[in-house]
Amino acid sequence: MRIRARALPEALRDIAIVGAGVAGLTTALCLARAGFRVRIFERAAAAQPVGAGIQLSPNALRVMIRLGCLEALAARGTLAAAVTLRDGRTGRTLAEVPVQAADGTPYLSIHRADLHSVLLDAALGNNAITLSFGHTLTEVRETEAGVLLAFGADAHQFALVVAADGVHSAVASGLGFAPPGLSPYAAWRFLRPAGKGETAGIAAWLDARWHAVAYPVHAGDLLNLVVIARTDFVAPDDSSPARLAGALSPHAAPGLVDIIRDGTFVGCWPMSAVPATRPYATGDRIVLVGDAAHGMLPFAAQGAAMGIEDAAVLAACLADGAPAPLERYEALRRPRIARVLKRVRFHDRIYHLPRPFSLARDAVMRLTPPARLAASLSWLYDWTPPELTGSAFETT
Repeated sequence: MRIRARALPEALRDIAIVGAGVAGLTTALCLARAGFRVRIFERAAAAQPVGAGIQLSPNALRVMIRLGCLEALAARGTLAAAVTLRDGRTGRTLAEVPVQAADGTPYLSIHRADLHSVLLDAALGNNAITLSFGHTLTEVRETEAGVLLAFGADAHQFALVVAADGVHSAVASGLGFAPPGLSPYAAWRFLRPAGKGETAGIAAWLDARWHAVAYPVHAGDLLNLVVIARTDFVAPDDSSPARLAGALSPHAAPGLVDIIRDGTFVGCWPMSAVPATRPYATGDRIVLVGDAAHGMLPFAAQGAAMGIEDAAVLAACLADGAPAPLERYEALRRPRIARVLKRVRFHDRIYHLPRPFSLARDAVMRLTPPARLAASLSWLYDWTPPELTGSAFETT
């Protein structure tokens, strides 16, 4: 079925997006599918492979299915049936949490660069999307005619601007929003060739001062490991893998420290989160998506997924022709994000319980049936993106 836009004012057909990351590219593709023309401004001089692994849960993959990207993503990623939770000290299995949705939509682990490459290829192949690299935002200002975006001496005027430029958003800063807050955690990331038996799924090790997550990427050829540790356990200002391995080795499960010692160190990043009170929109001309709106700690593996959801909801709100689309977007997204943030805080507490409280947690996990664990996440994974319907569209 082809969706054709109608009855939208011409002035609203051109939209600027600041940031060409996962949220920015997904937003551009969703808007283009809804009939808008989009120009993306990216600070980097060119598209570059960055980051390490990322998890895409079914709620995010449903958007990718709508965009026609699932086949390309599945070819580069690895499907997972469950997340195995383990004791950080012994490696003993605590629980197997099913992650495939009830309707069969899969759960995928993938390298962030592979995800970005698929989205970038789709954007470059779309005539409604223009990408401009090497543009560092120096000013954002609302005017009577719209929103002025300045990149040094280069200035542009748009009726609508989407900020998709991450936790340290230049747009949010330019609007005077409170900056992100630094958390007591840092993320240490490693990659190494996958060994036999290491491509079966996602594993997480839990400890009071750290937790680690490992899963396959690059179609199972590489193993991605991220260790999220408190900065009072191992300081990120001395981000050598040997220091992390030395801190973990007296206590960590067998094999976990070996991955660190044998792997390629990708980097160490102190982790920040955006204030939960940050607005997602200002008036009817500037809107924030992804980490720029609600950057969160990764304890629920939903940071990228929430940005992908944002893209689909924003496109639907703009396309249906109803009044105050940005207000509607925020009204739809804020309760959802609040619930995800509550889950993030819950995982922070549960993952990092000290002994003897962790022993009670472990017992509860071992006794809880997998179906019940899956049911506790159905509200998250069963989310479905809105259809592009309404007064602004006709279908043929």
